[in-house]
Amino acid sequence: MNIYEKVDQLRALMREYNIDAYLIPTSDPHQSEYLPDYYKTREYISGFTGSAGTAIVTLDKCGLWTDGRYFTQAEKELTNSPFTLYRMGEDIDIYEFLNQEVSDFGRVGLDGKIMSLSAYSELTEKLGERLIRTDLDFISEIWTKDRPSLPKQMAFIHDVKYSGQSVEEKLQILREMMRQRGVDYTFIGALEDIAYLYNIRGQDIKSTPVVISYALISKNEAYIYIDPKKLNEDLLNYFEENQIQVYSYNAIYDKMQSIPGKSVLYLDPDRTNVLIYQKINRNVRLKKGTNLTSLMKALKNKTEISNMHQAYLKDGVALTNFFYWLESGVKTGNIDEVMASNRLLEFRKDQDLFLEDSFETISAYGANAAMPHYDPHKGQAATLKAKSLYLVDSGGQYLDGTTDITRTLALGDLTEDEKIHYTLVLKGHIAAMTAKFVKGTPGIYLDSITRYPINKAALDFNHGTGHGIGFFLGVHEGPISLSRKGTEVSMEPGMVFSIEPGIYIEGSHGIRIENIVYVQESIDEGYYELEPLSYVPIDLRPVHRYMLEEWEVQWLNDYHKACYDKLAPFLDEDTLAYLDMVTQAI
Repeated sequence: MNIYEKVDQLRALMREYNIDAYLIPTSDPHQSEYLPDYYKTREYISGFTGSAGTAIVTLDKCGLWTDGRYFTQAEKELTNSPFTLYRMGEDIDIYEFLNQEVSDFGRVGLDGKIMSLSAYSELTEKLGERLIRTDLDFISEIWTKDRPSLPKQMAFIHDVKYSGQSVEEKLQILREMMRQRGVDYTFIGALEDIAYLYNIRGQDIKSTPVVISYALISKNEAYIYIDPKKLNEDLLNYFEENQIQVYSYNAIYDKMQSIPGKSVLYLDPDRTNVLIYQKINRNVRLKKGTNLTSLMKALKNKTEISNMHQAYLKDGVALTNFFYWLESGVKTGNIDEVMASNRLLEFRKDQDLFLEDSFETISAYGANAAMPHYDPHKGQAATLKAKSLYLVDSGGQYLDGTTDITRTLALGDLTEDEKIHYTLVLKGHIAAMTAKFVKGTPGIYLDSITRYPINKAALDFNHGTGHGIGFFLGVHEGPISLSRKGTEVSMEPGMVFSIEPGIYIEGSHGIRIENIVYVQESIDEGYYELEPLSYVPIDLRPVHRYMLEEWEVQWLNDYHKACYDKLAPFLDEDTLAYLDMVTQAI
């Protein structure tokens, strides 16, 4: 079926159930960032393939809301479809739209399994008297042919030599946090948190090594709800040894109903779906907040940090080999964006303990790099030429860490604007990398100082400065966030996150420079500072030296000396000569 036919079928169901508007978020029952193909319902109904967005269908209108990362992509993908693009932050929001299009006592429908409690609470607050039905999975009634099956891969144990803490130790910490908060039970719907707590991993979501499951922890018992076909004898024995009770995936709903009244249950409304919430006995007292396990896993232990150093060293070797290959081959005119992306994956596969990419590689040449989340596989891949800029944002999942890095390379002659913009991005990046801050400082502080050199030139970038990084888990991990919106979460020792400013000029070029860092105590008492995990050369050819202050030049030269010292032992003679050339002091 084409998009128009799918919408017609959806509207027929809406009329049958007397629904005025149907809402399809980008989500699964666990509010995962990246979705199993089975749950890509918003993509199915709208044709928009970006990783974030909400579709709404009324009886006479269709709308798609997405953020600034995807404006250009969505505009292209929604051409010749019934969907109108609404730019978040610029156009009417979904609540205003629903209030305009649905009468005061009209009905809005959705599938409660794939909407978070927090999103549902905001929806009910903004829509007033309008009735919201949460038991309508219309997309499943339409998507009966060619729908991908749910993942069936086996789960596996993530060894404590990587994680640094046993399940027993993690449960002790979690239960102490529960005790301090007066909590009897904590429910965990976030797949990354379950994987972290129980030291297990899976392959149920591409690029994120998790297994579809739920967890419930009480003062004395621990439960996991999972498809039993994903567990071999080793895992069953492992769960038994760690006193984790195993039940089938859907048994969670009966368990939530059975939690005794007057018990205190802790849950994260951002990672708990509406259907789970509606099963809870109304006599159960709720405490809501960020998953306690999210707070735990945000603070990497010494073993995790040590392992991540090794993962990023391997990743740096792969990137350096890739850049040498790329620059050697560009002049042939035979490399396009997809070929480059595939070759980078091969270099990563050569590294020990590599499993898969940590996200779909953004391999973008010239004007394509102006789309921050460009995917060369979804269009005509551009051929790289010996001129202009090439941006590659990529990462790997290794047993000893999750990596993420962006570099922008000059492949030949550049315009003056490209050089100025590149140097401004570099200045913003250095400002954050060299920052010191006192305990309790939130991520918005780094966002502000990173943007300052760029904003001073009347330019900006329409995404956050940085995001948390998981440990062999999600490449984007809360609760830390470096963005204009800000959060109350402060930057604490052991937190790992990205620094990635950019400038994007539509139709011309895009620039981003990203390193991953972790917070550590400074030699200046009472202050924290950032230590790099990423050691990959930053291209010096686009840099306007006169725009840099001497302390910025010193940081850049010191960083490149460290890159050379760390990477040189692992490179062949030709690649080593290349590394020497690109790390020369300026």
